[in-house]
Amino acid sequence: MNRRLPVVLATTLLLLGASDAASQQAARRGFWMEAARGTGTVRNSCSGCDHVTSAYGAANYLRVGVGLSSTPVLLGLELFALSSTDLALVTGAPPVDAENGTLGPIVMWYFGGSGLYLRGGAGLSYGTYTVRTATDETATVERMGSALTFGVGFDVGLWSWLAVTADIGTYIASVGDVTVDDRLVDDIIATVYQASVGLALR
Repeated sequence: MNRRLPVVLATTLLLLGASDAASQQAARRGFWMEAARGTGTVRNSCSGCDHVTSAYGAANYLRVGVGLSSTPVLLGLELFALSSTDLALVTGAPPVDAENGTLGPIVMWYFGGSGLYLRGGAGLSYGTYTVRTATDETATVERMGSALTFGVGFDVGLWSWLAVTADIGTYIASVGDVTVDDRLVDDIIATVYQASVGLALR
């Protein structure tokens, strides 16, 4: 139930906000910043893998940016991370504690004067995988690659400078090769689905 709560909250805000006339002024103007927390799942596929593996975890993001004057378009920079445990990357190898993240520019486009927006972006991805060895020690592998993101969200204005924001989206990250317990996992592609609720200063 704890994993589902951010999904329920984000979906509820999106549905309520879409029909709430009071949120018409929720769109951000000038400099803005937001932080949110939620839940997500990561699905990993790789070359030579027999099946797709998945794990749940805590999702967090921080965004800062500016609104373009006289347009419904916002430009920003986003840092996103999903932390998960007991992720089995390959059959027969021990599970890993993983952190999948992205860093890059995003574009947010609001529908008219409402708080509903679409977003998309591209940037860098990073993956950190920690495995416990047979001698009860930990070994960490870090990889970087490229990432794409897209999603939908909604701002519900509380005051002229503060809004509650809900966001549902997908991150697709190219992680590369990872060695787990002396076993090579080729060309990992991590697909993250997340739902988050947070606050936006605008």
